[in-house]
Amino acid sequence: MDLPDGYRFRWAAVSQRGYYPSQADKANQDSFAARLRRPAVPRPLRTTSSDRARARSQVHIDMNGTGKHWFAVYDGHGPVGEKCSSFACEHVAKEFSKALKDGADARTALSTSHVKTNKMLAANSSIDDQQSGTTAITLYMDGRDLLISNVGDSRVMLGSVGDDGGLVTKSISTDQTPYRRDERERVKKYGARVMTADQIDGVEPIHENWDCKLGDEIDDGGDPPRIWAQDQEYPGTAFTRSIGDSLAESLGVIAEPEIDGHKLGPKDRVLIAASDGIFEFITTRSCIETALLYSDPLEACKALVGESYKLWIEREDRTDDITIILGFVEPPGLGDHTKPASTGHADVSTESIPVELPGGDAGGAPSPAKGGDKKSKTRRGSLNASAK
Repeated sequence: MDLPDGYRFRWAAVSQRGYYPSQADKANQDSFAARLRRPAVPRPLRTTSSDRARARSQVHIDMNGTGKHWFAVYDGHGPVGEKCSSFACEHVAKEFSKALKDGADARTALSTSHVKTNKMLAANSSIDDQQSGTTAITLYMDGRDLLISNVGDSRVMLGSVGDDGGLVTKSISTDQTPYRRDERERVKKYGARVMTADQIDGVEPIHENWDCKLGDEIDDGGDPPRIWAQDQEYPGTAFTRSIGDSLAESLGVIAEPEIDGHKLGPKDRVLIAASDGIFEFITTRSCIETALLYSDPLEACKALVGESYKLWIEREDRTDDITIILGFVEPPGLGDHTKPASTGHADVSTESIPVELPGGDAGGAPSPAKGGDKKSKTRRGSLNASAK
């Protein structure tokens, strides 16, 4: 798609249902949305999907003018996480549009749309969100100006060319988990305890030696720090913000997003918005490096999904749901700008991605990883529910 000042953005998206040996029919709890606002009438979106119900590819909202685009990923968790992510996928965008029409600026609209959606979800009698919820990572583009809002631990990553010609990578958003000291201190003010499950069980000493910069580092240290009520073993969330999770809200697990900004410039090359299924075992830099091996954004998406899937199988006895939206940034003079930009949306796939599983056939049942036992650990939701 065309952006101002001669820039282009070529994007694609893929969502892969996780592999759960004990829950063969478990739904893909991820959802994603893309809405491009341009003068031309778009072509129908081309999709290939075996799990289309969870992965929405298009949200119909009016963003008050052309040249404004909406990309978002929602990573559901808990017994009805797929319902929570689907609800948020629909309503955050709608509430954002309403706020813009009412005169709010984009930052304010992003904030209020998440908070209002959270209240609407809590009031919805058909969805029990006590121990279920969703992350929400949004990339809102107004021309070359980006606003990134984040609730939870999905992520937006950027790859650029440095002053020395080398690759520079960074996360524009910051994961909201108890690994962050500021988030730990915030939830403690609500009365929360922050401990790992092993600390709760008394098999690990009490400490808070968790500070690490997720994205630059991979957490291989066992069960993560979690949010607990005083003298109670719930809710056990491994994130500090979410939409839903009403039991955890009184402990500081809120839906208020953190919002960051960026203006696309001549040295920017690739943007990625993804659920943590992508980067659980891959650093931000490795994600960007892998993406830049490809010229087709859909192929780059599939490569990252396939690599992530294999690493999950090698490390654990299951995989998370994996969702990614990836776009290549083409400043003037980079790429073929002699051809007109497509008036339609990019390719979106929610089909199963063929991957070569360790010791087995592609797409078959995985064999145990070599080199010893896997580190199985619940990374999401409440430990007292069928969470991810």
